[in-house]
Amino acid sequence: MRLRKRAIGLLVGAGVLFFLGTNVQAGWLFVLAAMLLGVVLAGLALPVRSTRSVVVERRAPAEMHQRDEALVEMIVHGSRRATRRGLLVQDPFLAPVDLWVGAVRPGEQVAITTMRVARRRGAHETTPVSVRSSAPFGVAERRRRVTVDTPRTLVLPVVEELGPLPFVRAATTSESAMHTAPRRGQGPEFLGIREYRPGDSMRHVHWASTARIGAVMVRELEQEQTRRLALVADVSRDGRPADGEAIDATLSPLDRVCSAAASIALAALAQGHGARLVTGDHGDAAVLARADERELLERLALVEPTADARPFPSLVADAAGSLRGVETAVLVFPTWQGNDAEHLVPAVELLTERIPVVVAVPIVAETGGRAGALREDRVDGLVQRLRAVGAAVHPWRSDTPLSAALGLTPDEHVSRAGRTAR
Repeated sequence: MRLRKRAIGLLVGAGVLFFLGTNVQAGWLFVLAAMLLGVVLAGLALPVRSTRSVVVERRAPAEMHQRDEALVEMIVHGSRRATRRGLLVQDPFLAPVDLWVGAVRPGEQVAITTMRVARRRGAHETTPVSVRSSAPFGVAERRRRVTVDTPRTLVLPVVEELGPLPFVRAATTSESAMHTAPRRGQGPEFLGIREYRPGDSMRHVHWASTARIGAVMVRELEQEQTRRLALVADVSRDGRPADGEAIDATLSPLDRVCSAAASIALAALAQGHGARLVTGDHGDAAVLARADERELLERLALVEPTADARPFPSLVADAAGSLRGVETAVLVFPTWQGNDAEHLVPAVELLTERIPVVVAVPIVAETGGRAGALREDRVDGLVQRLRAVGAAVHPWRSDTPLSAALGLTPDEHVSRAGRTAR
């Protein structure tokens, strides 16, 4: 319960009238003082009654993209016995809103539909709402938290449709990699173990299984049909406002990392290329191999920074030895101080020696309000040194679309309404 200034004014007025009444012995002043005091007491009790037994239901889409608009419906169910008056519902789901409900009669339900923009990625689970009332006199406000049972809404990263990627050569098949099942062949990916057949190479003998089973067993490999692309993303930190601070429409550095990785991966999958995602997770490398569109978007939607995340230069250095069969490696990282030229260039140089095409997409984290971001001159130095060791570098600043940063012309990409990264 929170008193308002009106309550203090009424109490002061009641006290003044009572003082004057005792001095002039005027009974009507005592009556007025009692009326003012009664208004305060009633104003304290009635809001408690108004917020009691109120049930709130929320209906929202199961899935959407960051920055997309979605219809969210709030349904307020009143008590069966009394009218609830002056209700205001504060709902933080997806985007904070204040909903004026007014009066809800016995057995009645009031539905309010709002259009909200999802500003943060991730899984938006059940969140309580705040039900407030100061009716009927506005002298005190009663607030009550009401749990709302809502199915999860998954907010996916912003996706920009890029079309053909200039740094990935055409695949040897017209089939989309995201819909093609692995086939037996001589590719780099392990499929399973089977018994030896005449003509099998002895290089593929699986000696541990041979000793255990007592028959010669060989590894079965996947047929190489598509170009393979690996995305190595730095998800070690975010830089967005903390909970309780204002959130504007600008994507945070981590949101832009996820947006760039999702857009490039989906463009590669649409062209028939295989894609895998490598991120640092609790001191180790988390690899999502043979990922399809759904898996990639869900993984990038749920990415959150962790205190013990692996440093990005270390992740890149290890990727140089672990990315088998990859023809193109795309590095997506914010320009934090840990990703400066001194730490990152040696790892990228090692990667360029082992992978034919290395593309770096630095997400330029503006220094204004971003603690730990590289200055503009150091970003320029990083770009020059990465190019010197053989990487194709495409810095992405917040005021340009990703397609422009990658050097795509308008004819080479198609924008998707509501999902174009800005």
